[in-house]
Amino acid sequence: MTAWLVPTARAIAWLPMAVVAVFLVVVSALAANTDRWPIGLFGLAASAVAAAVVIGLRDRAANLLAAVPTSAEVRRNRRLTLLVPPGISVWLAYLWSGQALVPWLGWPVGPVVALISTGVALAALAPRAGLAVGVALPLAWTATAQAAGGLDDDVSFVLFAW
Repeated sequence: MTAWLVPTARAIAWLPMAVVAVFLVVVSALAANTDRWPIGLFGLAASAVAAAVVIGLRDRAANLLAAVPTSAEVRRNRRLTLLVPPGISVWLAYLWSGQALVPWLGWPVGPVVALISTGVALAALAPRAGLAVGVALPLAWTATAQAAGGLDDDVSFVLFAW
């Protein structure tokens, strides 16, 4: 085991990921109970998983560790190494629970990966303010896509192709 793994895992705020996972379990249980899959929550679920991954990038010890030879970039990549697999696992578990009710649902991992990537890119641009924008963007992107549902199909497909 590498020396960075345990301290980094302990420093990550896992509560947002746990809250999203519990929310998706509750939604899945309600869907199974009613025999109806809430396809309208698909985008919200993807953006919530992405936001939980991005908020886990918050480095509370950044000022303390500024003098350490390990750069902030390396620390962020290590956090991503620990955060992305559970995030994708939560998403796949959510999709798996919907397969029985909606056989045509498939396994769309692309939307959540695109939202995570966009949030991480924004968080990397400006370590302090960028994290808030990186967390908010997946949620805002999904809300805008839902609100723009009345646009022409070609326009909405191009704008919100995530």
